Amino acid sequence: MLRAWRNELICVALGGLALWFLGTLTGLGDTMLGAGGVGYLGWHILNLVRLQRWIVAGHRSRLPVSAGIWEAVFDGLQRHQLDARQRTRTLMRTLSDTRAAAGQLPDALVALDAENRILWFNNAARRLLGLRTPEHIGGNLADLVNHPLLEDGLAESDVSRSVEIPSPANGAWMLSAHLTETFGQDGGRMLVARDITAHHQIDQVRRDFVTNVSHELRTPITVFRGFLEPLRAMAPSTDFVRPLTLMDEQARRMELLVNDLLTLSRLEMGGRPLSREPVPIAAMLGEIVDQADSLSGEHRHRLVLNTDPGLSLRGDRQELYSAFSNLVFNAVRHTPDGTVIDVSWEAAPDGPCLTVRDYGGGIPAQHLPRLTERFYRVDQARARGTGGTGLGLAIAKHVLERHGGDLKITSQLGRGSTFACQFPGTLAVRDDSYPGFERQARRA
Repeated sequence: MLRAWRNELICVALGGLALWFLGTLTGLGDTMLGAGGVGYLGWHILNLVRLQRWIVAGHRSRLPVSAGIWEAVFDGLQRHQLDARQRTRTLMRTLSDTRAAAGQLPDALVALDAENRILWFNNAARRLLGLRTPEHIGGNLADLVNHPLLEDGLAESDVSRSVEIPSPANGAWMLSAHLTETFGQDGGRMLVARDITAHHQIDQVRRDFVTNVSHELRTPITVFRGFLEPLRAMAPSTDFVRPLTLMDEQARRMELLVNDLLTLSRLEMGGRPLSREPVPIAAMLGEIVDQADSLSGEHRHRLVLNTDPGLSLRGDRQELYSAFSNLVFNAVRHTPDGTVIDVSWEAAPDGPCLTVRDYGGGIPAQHLPRLTERFYRVDQARARGTGGTGLGLAIAKHVLERHGGDLKITSQLGRGSTFACQFPGTLAVRDDSYPGFERQARRA
């Protein structure tokens, strides 16, 4: 381009000198220079008009051909046009390859705009979600995949967990659907759905097996315990009392395990409708702490209860009692003698919250993610002597999930552990006739 400008200036200078020389010979120097200037300006205007017409044509027409500086300009535009076309072809090939690769994924992918309208979907979405082209392009996903859990996710601005829904294409299939966070300037999202039918069937078989076995064990355990008590009373000597007592303790432990397994199975299957009656949590926690105090016995744990008696919770009383009692009893069973255990019930910024905090030895960080797994124990040797079943936290987690809540566990070695049950604010029921918090220490 610098060379073109240099040549243009040389041409202008030589032309001006030639016109001046001719003007000197003819006596029309000013006229010749003026005519040359007008001609030069007209030539530039002509090339500008040709360039403007080419731009208006949308780059579809061929570039004009000219000379001088305009030749360099048009050649530069042509090079940029060729580069742009090459980049466009490269991007189109990349996009085509990406779509082809996404089309071969086993998971269903559906691209949505900010209004949850379908922009694109892959082949797996046709099979798993029953989507078709072109009739479903531009349609609202909630209208095409009608399920309450998915509709709740679409209504939220951010979705952090997957939901299990039956496939719209085949009701016998189960899908795990997840909505990504918003991306791009238009706030679009991506729905990812995975076929979990095989896993769901295996899990259902496991649940049915546990439920059936637990039901079958209930009767023999009840009969066994029913005969142990009179046998102890009729024991001919004290030598028979201890083994019979141990048998009764182990039978009672088996009975608790069976009951917890049945409770957990019922929660996982969700067969019983969830009640939404207001539950006075403060009074319930008073009962639980009284039982925990008796459970502590000679271990002399110091239970401190802080509650807001005016704050109730809409939910299932039986399930909430099971979850809260498991948390409090676990704190008694798994902390050293004399440990302080704080139980509080209050209205947090995110909604009602129950907190059970102990000041025991704490839990190593590597165990925290697995604490809510059934039968998972941090210390197997010590856990066998506490009388627990290893299902308490799993039950608590499922109860909170059924109520839309979340179980948060934090712990520090040497400083204790905190178990917080966070509930949605929509479940809170407030009675303003109560003045404030009640605090009571159940053991000095």
